[in-house]
Amino acid sequence: QKEFAERLYAKPGDKLYCRLSANTQLMARVAHVLKVGKNNFKPPPKVDSSVVRIEPMNPMPNINFLEWDGLTRIVFIRKNKTLAAIFKTKSVQELLTKNYKIFCSLNETMVPEDF
Repeated sequence: QKEFAERLYAKPGDKLYCRLSANTQLMARVAHVLKVGKNNFKPPPKVDSSVVRIEPMNPMPNINFLEWDGLTRIVFIRKNKTLAAIFKTKSVQELLTKNYKIFCSLNETMVPEDF
């Protein structure tokens, strides 16, 4: 579908830029190839289509994908909120505190007293 394809190759700042865009573009280069009208199908669907080219990154980025996924989930919680507003919410601050304490325990470091 055209809208799904547009989300895949949307750039930061575009209206359709979303978690799908960020994750896809982290792992691959995405380019729009061509639009395919509904009249090219029998029976014609109710939506237009697009063809995209997806080339996997080589080498793949050296990141922790679970941490990346967690970050993108937080960042894209509310479409029209700023990052500052998202990170000030009580639920996100509690999640980050919990994750930091787990990180410290896994790395055998003390959580600072003023944390």
